[in-house]
Amino acid sequence: MTEILLIRTGQTEQETLNWLIYSPQEQEIIASGELANASHLSELSEKAQSREVVILLPSDQVQLKTVTLPAKWNRKLEQALPYMLEEDIACDVDDLFIAVGESTMIDEQHAIRVAMVDKEWFEQWLALFVEYNLPVYKILPDALLLPTADDAITAIELNGQWLFKQGQWHISAVESSWLNGYLTAMGNPDIKHFSPATQFPETVSLQAQTSDYDLPLGLFAKQLDNVKFNLRQGMYQLKKKSTLWWGYWKSAAVITGVALVSTIAIKAVELNQLNTQLEITKAQVVERYQNAFPGTKVRPQLVKSQIRGALKKIQGSSDAGFLDLTTNLVNVFSQVSEFTPENLRYDKRRNELRIRARAKDFQTFGKVKILLEKQGLTVDQGSLNNDGDFVVGEIKLRGAV
Repeated sequence: MTEILLIRTGQTEQETLNWLIYSPQEQEIIASGELANASHLSELSEKAQSREVVILLPSDQVQLKTVTLPAKWNRKLEQALPYMLEEDIACDVDDLFIAVGESTMIDEQHAIRVAMVDKEWFEQWLALFVEYNLPVYKILPDALLLPTADDAITAIELNGQWLFKQGQWHISAVESSWLNGYLTAMGNPDIKHFSPATQFPETVSLQAQTSDYDLPLGLFAKQLDNVKFNLRQGMYQLKKKSTLWWGYWKSAAVITGVALVSTIAIKAVELNQLNTQLEITKAQVVERYQNAFPGTKVRPQLVKSQIRGALKKIQGSSDAGFLDLTTNLVNVFSQVSEFTPENLRYDKRRNELRIRARAKDFQTFGKVKILLEKQGLTVDQGSLNNDGDFVVGEIKLRGAV
């Protein structure tokens, strides 16, 4: 699975940015840190290579709303959505980017979840990500990645603010100095907190999730698979996905390419070696055929047929003894690989086959002689001589006359 680079922006480009690298496969934080302001985003450009970049926006810059609908969500309602929101917002609807989430039900009425963000502010951040070569895969409000609890509000502290999530589509960001007023207005609900909560009023029921205390971005990274929403949609949908894909898989593709080229080169060398061996073997077959059948013309491409024809002639004549002797000899070849015949001479009158051969040592000739005698042949071994790294000698085989 691809590693993830999370970057949490500030409300302005001058505020501190948080970043974290997370491995979903290992389920662990690889690195984390802070940037003094947005002008330092270049420090993350290299870290973004081969990783999915996820941007978290401050929750006080993104408004989530659930809009009731007169019918099931459809294209016509999507076109009418901005006008349906005009009465609920304090600014011009044209100044907002409206992202559409999942459709849902409120009691028995159809509804749609939407997120709204100032269009100019949003575009400024998108331009910065492009400028610093950060191919943003996903954009979310930070508090949306808090765990969801049915019986309580979840909360965590980040950069002096408390982030809250109630249900699946209700988030807020509250300064520490405003906590009393905010929680009173919320009716002092039960709070499951993922950071130490020493500043909360005593009227609130606190449930410390100490086993899950973590860096805020670390907790958010673990929840990414549970949130399908993405602000990067519509006119702001990520372009050139193939480029992003290539960034993720470039290293693997290069390695695969090198391996493929290397394999082809190795196979080409092996094929060349096999072709060379084949040519040598063909030459040996032709030479041995001419020694066995002097005066005949050999056609390499037809040598197998020529051998079969010659053997048939022998088998059909009184020279069948030659075939019997060579058959016994072939059986020996299969058992003694170091024994190589160089010349065969057959005396038809005496039914005798003389074999001039080469072996690696004197013992090999002795081994051949024993094997032939076990097949009922009369075997006479001539003189043996050293020829460099080999031993050369002659063996006579006689069958029944």
